Amino acid sequence: MNIACIDFETANHSRVSMCAASVAVFQDDELIESPYWLVKPPKGHGWFKPEWTENCHGLSWFDVKDAPEFAGIASAFLAHLTKADIVVAHHAAFDMDVLKQTLEHFNLPCPDFHYLCTCRLARRIWPELPNHQLSTVAAHIGHQFQHHHAQADAEAAGRVLLAMMTKLQVYSLAALEELPELYSSEPTVDPNA
Repeated sequence: MNIACIDFETANHSRVSMCAASVAVFQDDELIESPYWLVKPPKGHGWFKPEWTENCHGLSWFDVKDAPEFAGIASAFLAHLTKADIVVAHHAAFDMDVLKQTLEHFNLPCPDFHYLCTCRLARRIWPELPNHQLSTVAAHIGHQFQHHHAQADAEAAGRVLLAMMTKLQVYSLAALEELPELYSSEPTVDPNA
């Protein structure tokens, strides 16, 4: 089973303002690689909102001014998604929107892949948690990480997924998708991504 866990940081509210990206690749239950890129937002989307910079991911224009725009890393980044059995993100709606809008901005095609939201899945598996933010769920499974760093967040999402699969005693994505208690009006796995 090949799982690609993705995470992006943005400079501001624009979904095209990606300033960092990472893919944590798990083969079965082992992290095999986790490339990380600083990304320069394209012209018109690159203003850094101070409260995001100072209170969230800590990146500024000075960190990314010499980095490539997403088009420069797209081939390497997308190759991980197309090889994966499933793409995973925590709050996947945000990450998928960033990816799709950024690809559209650069006139790049979006590859076909299925994705899973670990936040939605965590709400069903651990409803007793006070919230289902990545930091809360990761703490629940005993995983410590630097939150709001794309590489650490991508790895944490993968660790959370593996912990949930262990709790449910399912050992394949097909078995996970077949569990009836995981169905709701919001699909955990989006087959139409």
